[in-house]
Amino acid sequence: MERHRLAAIIAGAATVLALTPTSIGPAAAGGCWSSKGSERGFARRINGARHGRGIGRLKLDPQLSRVARKHSAEMDRGNRLYHTPSSKLRRRVTHWSMLGENVGVGGSVKSLHKAFMRSAPHKHNVLGRSYRYVGVGTRSDGGTLWVTVIFEASKNPGTRLAMSC
Repeated sequence: MERHRLAAIIAGAATVLALTPTSIGPAAAGGCWSSKGSERGFARRINGARHGRGIGRLKLDPQLSRVARKHSAEMDRGNRLYHTPSSKLRRRVTHWSMLGENVGVGGSVKSLHKAFMRSAPHKHNVLGRSYRYVGVGTRSDGGTLWVTVIFEASKNPGTRLAMSC
């Protein structure tokens, strides 16, 4: 992938899982989390799009964001854009009833959000009325921004990943 020539690239289809997970352990307890400006920027744009259509805001969830940030780092390290495999997502997010995921790589929050909104499956996740929580994870590498956005419908999604500072 030539990083200097891309504006925004998103994975071909948004992922949606609607299966109930089996054998779930407790959510990771304690720890702290600090979101990045780019992650808060995505959450603001998502909630702005929802508000403009009379859809309720999504709460930026630190545990979902931890899961999303981990996947963005994996994509950056491999220099490859892909959705989190379903089996891995099921292991990382502990309490859920329905998940959606948007992934992309580009130059800015604005260009990636526009790309999501121009793609029907990704826009469907952004505007999904069933979703209540969102996790956003970004990774910036030499002017390239990798993003994973996870949408969740249940209360307290939880994660098995460490929530260290």
